[in-house]
Amino acid sequence: MLTRLGKFDILRLLAQGSMGDVYVGRDPIIGREVAIKVIQASAAAGPEARERFAREARAAGALNHPNIVTIHEMGEEQGVLYLAMELVKGEDLATLIRAGTLSPRDTLEVLAQVCDGLAVAHQHQVLHRDIKPSNIRVVWDGKALQAKVLDFGVAKIFNTDTTDEGIVFGTVTYMAPEYLQGGRPDARSDLFAVGVVLYETLTGIPPFDGPNPGAVIYRLLHEPPPPLLPTASHGISRDVQNLLSGALAKDPAHRFQSAEALAAALRAAKDPNWRWSPEYLHAGPLPPRVAPAPFPAAPGPRPVKAQEATAPRELPASAAASPASPGRPRDTPSARLPSPASGPRRAAGAGGTAPAPDHEEEVPREKRPAGQAEVRKDVLETTRRQLLQALAIDPGNAKAHAMLLVTLYRLGWGEAMMQSLRHARDGGIPAPLLKAVPRCAQLVDEEAATCHLPLELHQEFMAYLGD
Repeated sequence: MLTRLGKFDILRLLAQGSMGDVYVGRDPIIGREVAIKVIQASAAAGPEARERFAREARAAGALNHPNIVTIHEMGEEQGVLYLAMELVKGEDLATLIRAGTLSPRDTLEVLAQVCDGLAVAHQHQVLHRDIKPSNIRVVWDGKALQAKVLDFGVAKIFNTDTTDEGIVFGTVTYMAPEYLQGGRPDARSDLFAVGVVLYETLTGIPPFDGPNPGAVIYRLLHEPPPPLLPTASHGISRDVQNLLSGALAKDPAHRFQSAEALAAALRAAKDPNWRWSPEYLHAGPLPPRVAPAPFPAAPGPRPVKAQEATAPRELPASAAASPASPGRPRDTPSARLPSPASGPRRAAGAGGTAPAPDHEEEVPREKRPAGQAEVRKDVLETTRRQLLQALAIDPGNAKAHAMLLVTLYRLGWGEAMMQSLRHARDGGIPAPLLKAVPRCAQLVDEEAATCHLPLELHQEFMAYLGD
């Protein structure tokens, strides 16, 4: 283990990452403890890695704000690059999400403070490009919460001629559609990531969740997020759903236009009586930004150079077998639901559409309402196969069971869905664990209202999952 870097004594290892490690160090001159980020020697050999590391220091070092971690100095010793920064106590937001200890009201305040920090960064022509729960630290002093934005390691200076134009960095789950499609983010791309974090903190899962990065990317580009359950807005305004729609708009022109605007809306939504107005999208100054590329209708994303950004793998043929009951073909009319080709099967509400009956013809793409998602059967079938593979490895995975129920329902395979539900029930998966997955809870509400399943299956379904 390292014992000293520059003037800093190394006290202990704090965290390990793909690019390097983070240590707790002490400045012996003034006795201050700091966090020291060290880039691995193997990674430091490349000029691109060195430049990105230096970029973090230049970007974050120019920023001075209580909601942004303070950078003290950068150095290099014996081929080891290091960055000394403020040591922030508390917990990262990812830990708090897993623990479920942050109230909706506190969530709004934490993310409003994140926006306060981003507003200063954007005013200094700096994008973060990797806003996510693990890059947000939350400190509680017994009286108030304070959020700190960490890791400007992939930040980009506005309007600079860099060699990574068209290549995206960051984590796919939190990337804005225009960033994935064109590799040209602006301040509103950071705000989209804040919207993803808000949804995840309120529900426990990201709005564009999926079994693999390919499914996540498809949903980011084409699907609206599932509506929030009523419990997600407990103690705050129910219009937080409309706020989320403004933060997660596919087209950045329809999104919040500045971090100040989003911060104002987040704080306003702490009041249960607050009501949404589209004027909130444009409150505050417009952000400086590069000229945005035209927003295409639905092109495939460019190559993604990001964490977890890999194409879905082909699964073995055994995992692709239909889960329909051997004694009853899955195409039996009484066991089928309306085809997903008829349109997305979501409960009516913000960000969703009403289920389409069997006899309706598919609405042509050019006549669909703006923002309406197209649920492709091949995507659903790929998702089904991968969920089956996950359950073969871990039969007790309640989330995979829940998502398999949703996927089979969207495919219209009613009997297969019920067979899967019976398998989960017989395997000891309690109904509350299945309904803890928001998409499964949404499915239960949808089936209760529409009764798409044949009556016998509907009754069995509701007897297990209904209230």
